[in-house]
Amino acid sequence: MTSATPQKSKPAVHRPTCPHCKTRFRTTSAKKVYCTPKCQKEASKGKRRVSRVAKATTSAFFYHLAYECERAGTLQILTGHTVDSLVALYGVYKLKLKANRYGETKDFAISHIHPVQGHNAIGLFHPDNLVVAPSTLNRDHGTKYWGHGLSINRNALVSRHSVEKGAPRKQTVQRVIAFLGADVVAEVVKIAKIQPTQRHKVLSWLHDHLDATVPEQRAHLDALDDMCTKALSAMKAKLEGKEGSGFQIKTTILTPFNVLSQELERHAQHRPELTEVLDVICKRVSPFTALHMSRTTLNAEEVQAVFDVLHGKPVEAILHVLTEFVERHTSTVDNGERIPPYRPIVFRMEPVQRPRVLATRERSEVTLQSPVSFLANAREFAAELDAVDVQDVIPVLLPGHTLAYEVEPLPW
Repeated sequence: MTSATPQKSKPAVHRPTCPHCKTRFRTTSAKKVYCTPKCQKEASKGKRRVSRVAKATTSAFFYHLAYECERAGTLQILTGHTVDSLVALYGVYKLKLKANRYGETKDFAISHIHPVQGHNAIGLFHPDNLVVAPSTLNRDHGTKYWGHGLSINRNALVSRHSVEKGAPRKQTVQRVIAFLGADVVAEVVKIAKIQPTQRHKVLSWLHDHLDATVPEQRAHLDALDDMCTKALSAMKAKLEGKEGSGFQIKTTILTPFNVLSQELERHAQHRPELTEVLDVICKRVSPFTALHMSRTTLNAEEVQAVFDVLHGKPVEAILHVLTEFVERHTSTVDNGERIPPYRPIVFRMEPVQRPRVLATRERSEVTLQSPVSFLANAREFAAELDAVDVQDVIPVLLPGHTLAYEVEPLPW
């Protein structure tokens, strides 16, 4: 009697629904979630986009955009933005932070070329319409407009994009993201590496680590929203046991010369006439200021001139200031007189005969010219030099003279 061969059981067939395309599919795997690799890839991309948009909702940069929209009264000051322009706008925002040493000062502000409160148009919050400049000059500038910049006509404003004064900032940030587009915002966060604001991160950490059942910590929880970011960071350091560690943020002090030079270089990309100003204050004086960096500062009149030309004034209007700038940076230090043009000292010399070499059969030895003979030749050369007209002679040093000096040093 033969034994029956055992039959293998068929694997169970599952019919899950793909969470991406919402299509039911058949599979024998109990762990398979997506119907195709394409759906899985698209779903992963969507998760990353959601994560990046979440970073934007808690970032200081997008909170600043919301503030500017509230100030202008409309979201439409962000009209026409692309991924590249938003990344450039983030660069302007970072330059302002760096110039102000990340909150230590308020010496620099983001100034508009076309003013926000224009008569028939509103200036856009766009990198081509913004300049990082000294705050005092920005306040004095007011709503003056000399040309250039970007704006939107008031007749084109739509009521559904208006932003009321005092509106919740978090809600305005969500509206900004929706206006720009979630895909665009996610790409900007990826390229510019935008992170959540420090205050938001510290607040989240404190809410997670403070115990509401402890009376002292409960009092801290109630006062968190009214505390400044430095106080919040100090409290976090105290709870972590890092108080008094001596850690300090290193900052770079930027002068108006540094900031305005960078802004000239940026705006010269779409305003070629600014290249002339950039060449004067950055390139033409660089040989004279390489060893005297303190001399690369701008005086009050020069700062005002560069500020004006960045805000639309024609370059011709500040040519006299540029001329004085060049003269100031190419003058002598002691008496302020201009260095006169000069011609280099020229040495016209004839080739010198090679030293005499005497050889004997008993031994080989080298005998050079005697000092007396050499001095005689030197005096003849000096007399010849006095008679030479050095006005239009090209400087030259012939190889024969260098060979003579290499054989024997000068007697004096």
